[in-house]
Order: sequence, then structure tokens, then C-alpha cells
Amino acid sequence: MKKFIYLLLIIPLFFTSCADDDNEPKFAELPDISVVDISQESEWDYWVAGKKDYYYIKANSSRTLPEAVLFHSSQDNKDYSIFFTNNGKVDKVVVDDFIFVFRNFNGNHVDIGVISPSGEIETFREVETPNYNWDNLSSNKLAAKETSDVVRLASRAVAGIPCAISVVAAVGSGGIAIPAMAWACGNYLLSLSVDIAINEGNIHNGFTDFVGAYGAYSTYSSCNSGQVTSCLSGLASTALSEWADDLEEIENRRSDDIRITVAALEHGYGDVQITLTWDNGADLDLHVIDPNGEEIWWNHTYSVSDGKLDVDDIDGYGPENIFWPRLKAPDGTYKVYIHHYPWDNKPKSSNYTVLINAFGVIKKYTGSITENQVMHIKDFNQNGFKSIINKNSFSITTNAIK
Repeated sequence: MKKFIYLLLIIPLFFTSCADDDNEPKFAELPDISVVDISQESEWDYWVAGKKDYYYIKANSSRTLPEAVLFHSSQDNKDYSIFFTNNGKVDKVVVDDFIFVFRNFNGNHVDIGVISPSGEIETFREVETPNYNWDNLSSNKLAAKETSDVVRLASRAVAGIPCAISVVAAVGSGGIAIPAMAWACGNYLLSLSVDIAINEGNIHNGFTDFVGAYGAYSTYSSCNSGQVTSCLSGLASTALSEWADDLEEIENRRSDDIRITVAALEHGYGDVQITLTWDNGADLDLHVIDPNGEEIWWNHTYSVSDGKLDVDDIDGYGPENIFWPRLKAPDGTYKVYIHHYPWDNKPKSSNYTVLINAFGVIKKYTGSITENQVMHIKDFNQNGFKSIINKNSFSITTNAIK
């Protein structure tokens, strides 16, 4: 197995030793970063430890890209679960039961969706991270195609997360209170991790090897008494449990919110965006009547007012998405409907989620709809959402044949 040598920067950090024995190495004398291969004793692949912060890495099946990271911040004593896409990009981050969805990386900008523990949703477009360029997240920009890429790519990706979320927390619309990251953009440990170089003879092969190299005690601040090896193994097990809980939160309890948030981020947007998703293989259709009375739907995808249906799903789950670009949405009342299109071989009822972003104000609507039913979701204009629904306004086109 290829092995690593950690980079020791000459930037002294002075910490108090955790040991009473003067023969043990002082905490300040330990290296600023240690990389430990724990793949033989844990479901994690690597533990990257600094003098205060640390993080675990789970690699994908090829062991060349990160699949997940759990980053522990000593500053606020919290664990941040970070999930990656199949190509090594940041996908979702979970902290304090908030889910942050990352999409559309472009230089110093990224789009982020935020799902609160109560299910409220905010989306933020082109969030600027001036000190961080997301284009650096590419394995082909690293010198070697070895397992070290997993550590280097993971640290690169994780380093940008507090930059982005801190901006989102600062510029939030006020709809939900978004927690800011306590660990800073350009985290010291992560900066060191990016500079790891490959070496044939100097990696810690498991916790026992790590403890053996630096003494049985005072090797790590969280394990300053008892058997350090078993303590470190316990930390890894706890981290794995935390990560698994967050994964369950994403895959099960919050799947509908994840689906609608991802759909909104990945499709056309502007001053007005209406997105529809649902929970099965039925065919639901989104209809919006613009302020001029022109209806946008799958058989009429453009309006004179510059509205557009840019995705029409007939295979199930959605999304369907109608939007007006920035500075193009006309003033006046917009009416939003959904229709459960009848098919002989598709589900006869569905649970839907509609996300409406109306001039910067986002609201989510959920419910159930049955075959051939028309559901009036909401009316809104540039001044907000109307609370009174006109019961006689159920008039959309549904008689076309797909």
C-alpha cells in the first residue's frame, strides 16, 4: 500500500500536555497533522488528526475518491457529516439536524439549499466564497493518482464548506435561522492535509502504530487517560454512529425535502420559480397561469411574459419546474395548479411537494392528490402570497393527450 508522510509546518502551536509523566512526549511536540490508515479496524478508511480538530474519511469503492467525511470541530465541540457525489464533489452537509445541499460549483461561487429541522427550505444562488475556488476539486489536478488523493481531495472539499455556509448564514432572508460554521474557512488542519506528499515508508497503520510512535499517553487531547488505542477506536465508532444517523436523516425522514431542494437547485430559476416533486411513479403536471392569463404547462411550455417550463417528467417523482428569469417576471397575480394525469398502469394517488420562490420569498406546500384531480396550490404576486383562494379559479387545460 502506498503510504503518506505528513507535512509539518514550522508554525508552533502551544498546548498544555495531557500527561503527568515527563518521559511522555509533550502535546506541543507532536506533529501538527497525522494520517492514520484505520481501514483494517474500522469502516472508516483514514483518520486525519491535528492537535485539536480531526476528521474521518470513508472512501468510495475504488478508494480514489471520498464518499463521506465526519469533521470534528474542537471550537464548538460538534461533528459535521459531509457527503460526496460519485465524482468527489460536496453533495450534502448535516449539522445540528440542518441539511445543506450543494450544487452548481463555478469558480468562487456555489448554489446552496438549506433544509431546517422543521422542514422549512431556503435556496441561495451564486454564494460567493472569495477565498475558495471550487474548481480545485478535481483529482486530475493532483500530481499522483494514489490513495493520497482521497485525503487531499476530501480536505480540499471540506475546507470550502465553512466559507460557503458562513456566507449563507450572514445573508439569510430571515425565513429560518441558519447556523454558521464555528470552524473557519482555511482551517489549519485541512490546509496541512492538502499538502500531504507520498512516501513509501512512513504512514501510521492503525491506531496502535500511531500510539506506538508517540507514546501511550498524551498523544491526543480527547484521549488523555486510560488506554489511548481503545479510546481512539471508541472515538471512531462514535463518529461512525453519528455519520450513520445523519445518513438516515437524509435517506428516510427528509427524503421529500431533499428531492424538492435538489430539483429547485438543478433547474431554471429567477425572480419566480415553481418546482413540483412527488413520491411515486405517477405522472403529475405543473400548471402556472401568469399575470397576463397565459397558461404554462407541458403542452405550452413558453409564455409571452418569458415564463418557461424547462423540465416535464412523466416517469415519476419529478421534477417539473416553471420559472421566470431575473428581471423578467411581470407584476401581477400568478396562479399555481397541479394535475394528476391519468394512466392505466401508474399509481392512482400521490403525495406532492411544491416549492414556490416568489420574488425572494420561499414557501413549501405539501399534500395528496388522486388520479385526474386538479389541485389549486396558491396564488401570489410581487407583494407576497394571497391568503384567500378563489374557489372558482380551478380552470386549467387538462384535456390534451400525452
